Amino acid sequence: MKRSLILLAVMLAGCATVEPVKKAEPAPVTVVEEPTPELVPNEVTNSASTEAIAMDFGLYVIDRDSTFSGTITCAKRKCSGIQYQLNIFTDGRFEARREHLDKNKVELIQGTWQQDDRTLHFTAKGISIPSFVFVNSQQITLLEHAGKPMVSTENFTLVQEREFVRLDTRMPLLGLYQVKGTEASFMDCQTGESLQVAMTQHHLPMMRNYQSDKNLNGKAILTSMVARRSPDQGDALFVDKFDRFWPGANCPDKLSPGKIHGVVWRLHTVSQIGVPAKLNIRMMFEESNRLFGFSGCNNFNAGYQQKDNQLKVLPVISTRKSCADANFYEQQFTKQLQVADRIEVNHAKLQLFKDNKVIMEFLPAVN
Repeated sequence: MKRSLILLAVMLAGCATVEPVKKAEPAPVTVVEEPTPELVPNEVTNSASTEAIAMDFGLYVIDRDSTFSGTITCAKRKCSGIQYQLNIFTDGRFEARREHLDKNKVELIQGTWQQDDRTLHFTAKGISIPSFVFVNSQQITLLEHAGKPMVSTENFTLVQEREFVRLDTRMPLLGLYQVKGTEASFMDCQTGESLQVAMTQHHLPMMRNYQSDKNLNGKAILTSMVARRSPDQGDALFVDKFDRFWPGANCPDKLSPGKIHGVVWRLHTVSQIGVPAKLNIRMMFEESNRLFGFSGCNNFNAGYQQKDNQLKVLPVISTRKSCADANFYEQQFTKQLQVADRIEVNHAKLQLFKDNKVIMEFLPAVN
């Protein structure tokens, strides 16, 4: 009986139907579209420089004494460029060397600076210096008059040097040099400032040259040279290169610009071609019917005859050096000088003529 009951239970279990467990269906996914950002007119997208500015915006600071340098384009491209060295100090001071490449002109500027957001403003007494704006952590670019960064294919950017660079204070000078006893002084034609000349190896040959000329005997003589101010001795001038003495000449007289004699004239154009200022082609007419100067590579002199505005230059005698960058201009200068038949000073500009046509123009040298 017991065996029958067990058999019956097994048979009933085999007939039972087991329903499969239903898997839970995943909840529907809702796709949310992100809105397209609105573009600002003239905005630059996907730019590495833009990303850099965006990451560092407002964080540009002068946290160490820094030097920025470069050659920027002149306004309206009217010159060969302006070479800058700009030293910015953390105490609010700045100093700059600004060299106008086509004018043989160097400016040394000192003043204070302020930062407004990413813009650096500079203030100096008696001279203007433009503002610059950070474009990244190592570059600043010139601001135009409207206060916006200059945008051009030309270069308006200064780059930060890795290390602070001491300011190069060398500059071409023209002035009155004088020796009295064992001391020498120099009065700058441009500024009228008088400075003591330090006794250095480059100065001593210049001083001996002066002392060996009995005609000078303590008199001031117009002198051209390259020199620098000492950062530690503000009233001392250090000679780097002596150029020459100009006997009989004086500093340009702004009140009497019509003089021909006694003025050092720098060549500006020859045969209607602009002459690079770096060649520094200069000459001076002496009242004793002699002219002399520097033709870009060689020293020269010649006799001349003048009656009123009529001019005749006798054959030129010069040294015989060869300089590749000056040969063309030197040849043109020497050739036109010897064919000139008339000389005039018009609006502080010396002009030489041939058959009533201007063949050369000179400006008074100031350095």
